[in-house]
Parts: sequence; structure tokens; C-alpha cells
Amino acid sequence: MPRIHLYADSELPESGTFLLSAEPSHHLLKVLRARIGQELTLFNGDGWAYAGILTGTAEHRAEIQISQRCLRTRSPLGIHLWLPLMRGERWDWSLQKAVELGVRTIQPVACQHAVVRLSEARSEKRVKRWQDMVIAACEQSGATCIPGVLPPIALGEAWSRRRGVGLVLDPATENPRMGDLPHPGAELTLLSGPEGGLSVQELAAAGAEGFLKVRMGPRILRAETAAVAAVAVLQALWGDV
Repeated sequence: MPRIHLYADSELPESGTFLLSAEPSHHLLKVLRARIGQELTLFNGDGWAYAGILTGTAEHRAEIQISQRCLRTRSPLGIHLWLPLMRGERWDWSLQKAVELGVRTIQPVACQHAVVRLSEARSEKRVKRWQDMVIAACEQSGATCIPGVLPPIALGEAWSRRRGVGLVLDPATENPRMGDLPHPGAELTLLSGPEGGLSVQELAAAGAEGFLKVRMGPRILRAETAAVAAVAVLQALWGDV
């Protein structure tokens, strides 16, 4: 049986018997159809992976025997992704893949050429759905730390939130490629544009705020692809890929 990596929305013991709460129990027993003896790994976002085995059920809740825990290190490069608001499926795909690739935080930003209005993105239902998608992506990728999805804001309000070196994707720039940049240090902020690209004014503002323009080689990538490709390159250069 393949090992299951499952989110548990509670504190976990280092070892011993543990009763999962209702929601993850339902996912484990009804969706994943785990059976007695199934090996699995639990995580709750604290960075530890808790190895266990399904030993039984009690009142529709799964009983797990936790044998040990081990700390899974995060990437040495903390990537804070400013992801532009995009149409539903495109945004969802970028969000999922960015999480799988190990970003620390995702800041949704509304840009001038975005087709999704900021008021739409700020709905509690949508933000809750995004966080659920992040947890699902962590389950798929074996992550034990859950990236935060910050409340959506206009790009003009985000500049003060930059962490570390700032990079902005611009296919028209003559600046060096990512591979030619010096080591950014422990963390960086990456800004990618929406379907219509970043406006001239937004690129100028990024430069004024200390963001360095970089390009992804001799090509223009779709909005949902560019951010993910850039994160993968950054992880390969200075992270853990």
C-alpha cells in the first residue's frame, strides 16, 4: 500500500495512540478508503512528519498509532511569491504548483491588467478555498510546513511587504537572466504579472521600490506558467531542487 501523507488539524503526540478529528478521518476513511494496517504520515504544519499506522476506528474517527516523528527541513531559500489574480483555473494551478515547489508565502495581488477584480478575490469563501488547496498540495508533495495565503491586496499596497531581495519578471528587460544573478541570500520576493502583463507604470514602481527586473530567457510565458517556472528556477539555483 502506498504511504498516505495527511493533514491533521490538531496537535500531534511524538508517539502513542492518537484519534484523528472528524474531517481528516472522513478524508482518510471515506475518500482515500484506507484500511486497518495502512501506513501513513501525519502533519499539522509544525514542520514535523509523524509516522503512524491506522489501527482502528471509534465513532467514525480514525485511530492512529504514531511510532515516531522526524523534522523535515524547509528549503534554504525562502520564496515569497506575489501571485497576480487570474481566472479561476489558471490561478488554482499556479497556486498548487507554487506550494508543491516550496514557497513560503503567497500574496495575491491585483494588477492593472488583471481580469479578476479585487472585490471578487476578497470573498471569505474564495480565500478559504485557496487555503484548502494549499493543504491539499502539501499532502500531495509531502510538505510539513503550510505556506500562508495572505489576504488579496492591490499591488500598490504591497511594496512595503517585500521580504529580502525583490525580483520582478519582465520579458522585455535587458537585465541578466536569473542564472546570472548573485546569490539573493536567505529570502526573496518574486513578482510575476497577470494575463495582460504588468503595466509600464507597475514595472516603473517595482524598480523604484528596489525590485530587479529579470527575464526567463528568449520567450514569453503565460501568466500561470511564468510564476511557477520562475520558482522552479530559483529553487534549482539556490534552494533544494
